[in-house]
Amino acid sequence: MRGIVKSYGAKIWAKQLWKTSVVFFLLACGSDDGGEPPPSSGCETGSNPNITFTTSFTDLDAIAHIEPLGELQAFHNFSAHTYVFIKPGVTEVPVYAPVDMDLVNVTFNGTDYQPMFRASCEVVLRFGHITNPVSTIRDAVVTQGIPLFDAQASTLVSFSAGELIGTTSGTVQAKSFDFGVYHSERQLTFLNNDRFHPVETFRHATCPYDYFTSDLRNQMYDLFGPKPLAQPLSCRGPRGRAGTIAGPWFDTEEVFSTPYHGQTEFSPLLVATTLDGTVKLVRGTESNVHRTLLGAATHADPEDVTTEHCYEVESGGYFYLQLQADGTLRVARETSGSCPSEFPSSGYITYYR
Repeated sequence: MRGIVKSYGAKIWAKQLWKTSVVFFLLACGSDDGGEPPPSSGCETGSNPNITFTTSFTDLDAIAHIEPLGELQAFHNFSAHTYVFIKPGVTEVPVYAPVDMDLVNVTFNGTDYQPMFRASCEVVLRFGHITNPVSTIRDAVVTQGIPLFDAQASTLVSFSAGELIGTTSGTVQAKSFDFGVYHSERQLTFLNNDRFHPVETFRHATCPYDYFTSDLRNQMYDLFGPKPLAQPLSCRGPRGRAGTIAGPWFDTEEVFSTPYHGQTEFSPLLVATTLDGTVKLVRGTESNVHRTLLGAATHADPEDVTTEHCYEVESGGYFYLQLQADGTLRVARETSGSCPSEFPSSGYITYYR
């Protein structure tokens, strides 16, 4: 370690400093004040907006694939971090510091750990589902998160590039863990920024793999998947495309300024194609992810649908989506049966950007 663990008294002081904005990495949320990050010149780590990661964050040979930003998961209206899937035959993988960085926060949900690191005043890294962190991280656990770019957050432990921060077996269901990087001076642009920008992680999410040296970056991009479609040249980011049915939709015209744990307080609809060609439809309050596989009779890339389309989904029934001239989207959902010959005249929900 580059530095020594801060004193216990400093740790207690840090615990008392938490802001009212609670940050939970698993739900991809952040400060909901809607404002810009505070000036970062006073942060202990130092300023470096163009930082480079020099060491892999894990053993890449043990990774099955990586899902980049914007992939579709249950309970999400945008995935502001990436998902790293461990190979089926591998029990657990190491997690390393990809750059010199300082631990500023770590929470524990009863199952696994969510450490947050500052690589510079402008660049923050977060991992989720770390099942066995090193003892210095485990000993620094607090009950709440902090805003991403809190210049006053105290350094708890310092790590050098390549140093082990723990091992993980990932989630029980998917054998995956989370890796996200956020930059205070770079902002994502959504079709309707007001829906997302109140949440720090949505607003400042960047592609973690773009920070690595070119050789490492290429190795990580080669793991994007699941395949077989051609892999993107970026982490994809916001999935909405104007004039099509693709991307996030919301079932209220009103924009709420206080998202709940990074989700809206209503049911969003997300429609997009994954890297293996599957069309996924996710509604924010449901645990189901509805799928239409590549090659299925009703498959169509939502980014190509400019009028209407009906998807028969593996979970049963269909979603019939019809784009309106005013930019809204009508969605008819039936849990059984096949697509009708025309859009129904009633029983649909209207969604908004």
